[in-house]
Amino acid sequence: MEKLLPLTPTFKCLIVCGVILNALFGKTAATIEVWQQVNSFPRSTLLNDHSAEGKVIGSDDGPVKVYIKLREKSPRILCATPQLRNMELMDPNFTWKGPRGVELTNKQNMKITLTGTLTIENFHKDLSGIYICTIYFFNPATKSLQSLNLKYLLYAYRDPNYTYEFQAQYHAADCHNSYNSLFLKRLHTALNQLASDLAYSISLHKSACHTLKVPLAGIQYELFLTLKVHLDVEELDIICENNLEECDHNLRLEKVRHRVELFFSKQAETYHKITGLLPFVYYIDGTLQVIRVDRCKPGYGKDRKKHPDCSECCVVCSPGSYSNGRHVSCLPCGNAIHYGESDCEID
Repeated sequence: MEKLLPLTPTFKCLIVCGVILNALFGKTAATIEVWQQVNSFPRSTLLNDHSAEGKVIGSDDGPVKVYIKLREKSPRILCATPQLRNMELMDPNFTWKGPRGVELTNKQNMKITLTGTLTIENFHKDLSGIYICTIYFFNPATKSLQSLNLKYLLYAYRDPNYTYEFQAQYHAADCHNSYNSLFLKRLHTALNQLASDLAYSISLHKSACHTLKVPLAGIQYELFLTLKVHLDVEELDIICENNLEECDHNLRLEKVRHRVELFFSKQAETYHKITGLLPFVYYIDGTLQVIRVDRCKPGYGKDRKKHPDCSECCVVCSPGSYSNGRHVSCLPCGNAIHYGESDCEID
């Protein structure tokens, strides 16, 4: 009997986890389940300091960068500078050329108004590049025909694919105690129950036990945990086949995050109510950290320095760079001559 007694605090802790799961999935689930809006990265179609009401204005100082979401409509790109917008132009004429000097008049998915404003429907990465508008007008003061070239750098972008990592700390038994391993197995099972119906799994990516010397408390042991969230693509495909409204990846991921946060919050609340001996292993309140990990599709990358106005976007890789999707940024590549290259070994 004496050998069984030390197990009691551990199983007490595991029972607590069970109580927390019952609270999450029991009768009160409807009141605690929240669909959280993805408010970290709301992107408008246009991301530009020169924008006003979906319009982009040119500049005499150099190319204006315009970021257009993949497969969406571009903003209205004006063939004008702030000064020209406030001037009366006599007999103005406008011409637009796209990447590689291609004339844009009568091009499919492109519209040029009589005032020289360009809009592009269904923007894709191959449309990225330098666009030049040339304005011709008669200047009554000099009685001569004048012209002005304005350059715009158009980039396709898409929202990042992202996931979450969670870091948390637990007070532990001795670092060599088998109770720690038992608890981690049960914790892993409990966390996966939180996410299984959402087509996600949660893995215990890393665990480490450390010995800490705490002032006035002596030697203590703590488990440092890193948890990762993984998408079950096949399961999500099944969900999408049955109900398209339920297959939004980002919203489902936010739901997983909310459940995990609530799970640890409930643990802290439960432990605060315990009087007497605490379990050998228990969550240390306030140590949960939620870390967002971004990934970009092949041919796209994030670059805060090059694209400060779209720093959280996955922007199409420019010529001279590529991305195979394993990194969040575009990498240098002398062989990459097009926008959106996904391989550096290009024929």
